[in-house]
Amino acid sequence: MARFFVPASDWDSAHLPESEARHASQVLRMAGGDRAVVFDGTGRAAEVELTEVAKKRVGFRVLREWNEVRVQPAIHLIVALIKNERFDWLVQKATELGAASIRPVAAERSVVKLGGKDAEKRRGKWEQIAVEAAKQCGHLVLPEMFPVALPREAFGSAPDGLKGIPALHSDGVTLGQFFGGEASNVTFAIGPEGDWTEEEMASATDCGFAPLHLGKHVLRSETAALHVLSAAAHHYHGGVGGV
Repeated sequence: MARFFVPASDWDSAHLPESEARHASQVLRMAGGDRAVVFDGTGRAAEVELTEVAKKRVGFRVLREWNEVRVQPAIHLIVALIKNERFDWLVQKATELGAASIRPVAAERSVVKLGGKDAEKRRGKWEQIAVEAAKQCGHLVLPEMFPVALPREAFGSAPDGLKGIPALHSDGVTLGQFFGGEASNVTFAIGPEGDWTEEEMASATDCGFAPLHLGKHVLRSETAALHVLSAAAHHYHGGVGGV
């Protein structure tokens, strides 16, 4: 069944946003009477019947409504900025794997530098990538996409719970040793291509992050992020999104 994103602010209008309406009418060739699922990204969803279909306007009526709660613990990513297309891919796959939040970081060794309007423009693109990924894989709760931050700010803003920071030359614990009993949140901080600086590592440990060792092979930043996210999902949830 087709899925369409309807922001919470537009939910009561009983109409798809224009971009979603165009997709429904012109790409999927849907018609009045067809059924679909709409969701607002916070867990609210409904099965609907389309009542009118035009190129830019698609109306619907709700048949049944439900709410999905994100499985706990929530798994968060702090990720240093990497090349644009690779970060886009990371956002897509992290959404599919159920990340609760993604906080981009302008690390000292980040190749990509973002700030001001450019950073907000990229954030908007990342949010749209997350929406499309959620529609494809069936997630009803989108990851929160934070503005680009400096490392110290990001580390200090991590929620209470388990916190781990993989590093290339870390003598830290393995993931098996890191995962413990019940946790309210699990946060991973993933460095850039050139890894975290000593000062950034010290800042992270000051904020409660435990150094992690992911194995003898060197992983790209986006690979490391998805590795720890997937491992945590299977350890705590039994699978992506639970079982």
